[in-house]
Amino acid sequence: MPKYFGVYATACLTRKQLENFVKQLLAGDRKVRCEKTYASTAAGQIICPFSTPSKEAMDDYQKQHRLVPEHFRRNDLETHDGELAAVEEK
Repeated sequence: MPKYFGVYATACLTRKQLENFVKQLLAGDRKVRCEKTYASTAAGQIICPFSTPSKEAMDDYQKQHRLVPEHFRRNDLETHDGELAAVEEK
């Protein structure tokens, strides 16, 4: 399944709001899955890797969750046991 990384601003969120936001993202939906979140309160950003069947599904997910990415990229390569390999598309 294609993977994407999104970077989103969270500077205006309190710690509790950030926790609730992360829970919402990790709950996912039928098509898009947020695999993990990385948050920086100092930078006011959150970075999320997603698995999704298509860019269109990801766009719909972002609209549904009111996510406006600062950066958004498709991930084509990743490491497996120290070796760089193509992302598997199942």
